[in-house]
Amino acid sequence: MGTVVLAVDVVRDGTGTLGVSWELAGAGPVELAVGPSPESVDHDHPVARVEGATRMSLPQLGPGRHYISVAPVDGGAAVLAAERVMPLEGAANFRDLGGYRTRDGGRTRWGLVFRADAPDRLTPADLAAIDQLGLRVAYDLRTDDERTKAPSALPAAVRHEPFAIGGDASRPNPLGDLFRSGRGDAIPDDFLHRVYLDMGEQDAAVLGQVLTALAAPDGVPAVIHCTAGKDRTGMAAALLLSVLGVDDATVLDDYALSRVYFSERRMERLLPRLAALGLDAERYHAVFGAPRHAMATTLAALRARYGSLEDYLAERGGVTPATLATLRARLVAPAAGSRPAGGRGNA
Repeated sequence: MGTVVLAVDVVRDGTGTLGVSWELAGAGPVELAVGPSPESVDHDHPVARVEGATRMSLPQLGPGRHYISVAPVDGGAAVLAAERVMPLEGAANFRDLGGYRTRDGGRTRWGLVFRADAPDRLTPADLAAIDQLGLRVAYDLRTDDERTKAPSALPAAVRHEPFAIGGDASRPNPLGDLFRSGRGDAIPDDFLHRVYLDMGEQDAAVLGQVLTALAAPDGVPAVIHCTAGKDRTGMAAALLLSVLGVDDATVLDDYALSRVYFSERRMERLLPRLAALGLDAERYHAVFGAPRHAMATTLAALRARYGSLEDYLAERGGVTPATLATLRARLVAPAAGSRPAGGRGNA
């Protein structure tokens, strides 16, 4: 068997240089090719050929989003990757759900579904970067009150579809109640799990509508967002990735990234408030950040109650088998493919 590319990771440093690393089975040389979209990677003009190493830096690609393909020189299948998080000024948690391995060896497609925090503070530079994504629709999981207080700054060309999770603005917020009452020491360790499980039951129909909308002919490219891009968006993303065939460990890895890109970045502003409540930073992260156990126990509880997440979505969310089949066909690239004219098959 020739060289096989198993995984590719792309991370931007503080200077704008993209660091690309990859994992191989075999030791043959690979080629790196670049493009502004998954469909326009220029495989016929690779930017580098590498042998005897599994990482390199690409310092002069210019502004905008870049998709990097790593392929064995001997003609094996390419693996595509991009930065997981969009480097924006006004949104910290805007992330691509592409590139995750599925149980059958495929990978979720890049550039089709993003997850994000509220897009109310996007700058002109952010909007220019987002414009390159070709977004058709934004699925807004915030309540009416949240949308009124912080209107989306996404351009009018991006269709706005509200799918409020949490009921209207008058629905009590248990986290807000605890904060306002100063009862920080009364917050249970499994607080988020309780919130997520309640969301899974009370808002199952809305979560199902989001997945069904993604399967519509004009349902992607899309961004799913709430306010923090962590809890409501986290539930929607976890359910989507799970039914696409992504394993739980990877689903939880994706969920936990919200600690890095959202929770930790707001700590400076929160520290005085937390101190007044008798909470330190680690206690905050363990209870409210994006603790793996909160999502893990929620998915396990839904499976225990309904048999599987697919059965849960069918029974409580109204998601049909045909919708799930459409999502998998649209959002998962197969494990390998033959090279089409002008390019390589990629996962």
